[in-house]
Amino acid sequence: MANEAAAHNVTRRSILAAAVAGGASVAMAAAPDAAGDADAIAQVRRLTGKDAALSPRLHLAMPAHFPNGYIVPLMLRIDSDMSEADHVRQVQVLAPRNPINPVATFHFVPGRSEPVVSTRIRLAEPQDVLVVAEMNDGALLMTRVFVEVATNGCN
Repeated sequence: MANEAAAHNVTRRSILAAAVAGGASVAMAAAPDAAGDADAIAQVRRLTGKDAALSPRLHLAMPAHFPNGYIVPLMLRIDSDMSEADHVRQVQVLAPRNPINPVATFHFVPGRSEPVVSTRIRLAEPQDVLVVAEMNDGALLMTRVFVEVATNGCN
């Protein structure tokens, strides 16, 4: 009976979260690349018109390799208590080699939303996926993960 109850608690979302977390450990384990970070900051400046700073407050989990560019899973968590004094206004997901940017935009409300996103995005080709979070003080925080896709999801 206990095994039957445990089986009913398994959802597609929990399976996806486990799969992305497992694959993301490979993507996030890569050594920091200072030249890649500088390039990512320049790309954010070009795409948004603002300067962003790399931040450990953003936790982006994506698989390092994914066979299909049409449905690449993305999980994001931002360290913020979502109070009036410290909250995330919006998050943009950017894929510089895709034909349309931003790929996705998410808005948050202090005290009413949790700064967590779980979705799937399309990727045109292997590339850095950039996430830019605009904080309540106007600062832009960013992170990046390189994702290798086997097929073009944007044709």
